[in-house]
Amino acid sequence: MNMRLGAVLGFVLALGVAIPGTAQVPRLSIDEDTWLQLRFLGQVQIEAAERGAGADLDRWGYEFFTRRARIMGTGSVHRNIRFFFSTDVPNTGRRDVPNEMVWNDGFVDVQLDPALNISIGRILAPFSPDVRASAATLLGIDYNLHLIKTPTLVNRAFWRDDGVEARGVLGGGLIEYRGGVFKGVRDVENNALRTTGMAMLNLGDAQPGWFYNPNSLGSLRVLSFGAGLDRIPDNSPAGDRSLAWNVFSILEQPLGAGVVNVMASYFDWDGPGWVGGFEGTTAGIQVGYLMPAGPGEGRWQPVVRWQHQDNPNADFTLNTLNLGINYLLKGHAINWKLDVAINDRRVEGEAVSAVRFQTQVLF
Repeated sequence: MNMRLGAVLGFVLALGVAIPGTAQVPRLSIDEDTWLQLRFLGQVQIEAAERGAGADLDRWGYEFFTRRARIMGTGSVHRNIRFFFSTDVPNTGRRDVPNEMVWNDGFVDVQLDPALNISIGRILAPFSPDVRASAATLLGIDYNLHLIKTPTLVNRAFWRDDGVEARGVLGGGLIEYRGGVFKGVRDVENNALRTTGMAMLNLGDAQPGWFYNPNSLGSLRVLSFGAGLDRIPDNSPAGDRSLAWNVFSILEQPLGAGVVNVMASYFDWDGPGWVGGFEGTTAGIQVGYLMPAGPGEGRWQPVVRWQHQDNPNADFTLNTLNLGINYLLKGHAINWKLDVAINDRRVEGEAVSAVRFQTQVLF
């Protein structure tokens, strides 16, 4: 890492220190069943990528951008009816990336019973915890992006689709399910719907809410195993269906005076070219350890991730090793994450690496 990168990292660190931590988020209430609560998620990031820019491929390229800038709203209009929405301007400031605001999520959730809740609107595909995790509580600096080849069928609202989803927990949380029908790829003459779902066995805490928390910082004790299926008919005249499936396991448990966090996933992708241009398999594991609290206010959390991609049709195989360290000054409300990605991607057939640093604020 050269002096220029170090200077920019120092600037980002100073920016993060200057942003205050979270406070209690107030509600705008009419009564106990009618209220609105707004939140903000900001992730400012710098990236240094080998062979990253310009004609001189032996140099590193640099990006300084806002990875996410989300306004999120949670509300209630009835004791059994809640809603959620979020907007985003993803990757603002990055070269050749649009800067328009995106309508990310927007759904109404009818909460009938712990065993049955129905959401209607724009929703993250209920395919796997990797896809359905909250961007505010990730273990690594970002999602395990090399594993997730789920298509983005709504422009820039990544991995989301418009439809109806049912979810619930059974047996006191032992069994958890979520699945639904979605718009998918539409055509006037053929209107077959997308069907997506997942189920898991929970030997620890269940996570029946809208999103998964992949890094609860010890508030959950999780040991879960599950599988998911995603079928997307291609309704164009010359189209074909896409069929993807995955298996996964999640663990978050106390270990010594800290907390160990593990998630492992395997995906099989079989579909036409419009599904991310990828047909093959991906697999990965991420491991983190929330270290015991020290004399200071924050806590350290080293993270190791391994991501494997194999696309035999394109003669493409890549194994990426991510070595990261998180400093959680105030949990997910204010933190910094540094990640070194070895074999991050291929440029002209050669595996190249990248370094990323991120400041997150959530309030």
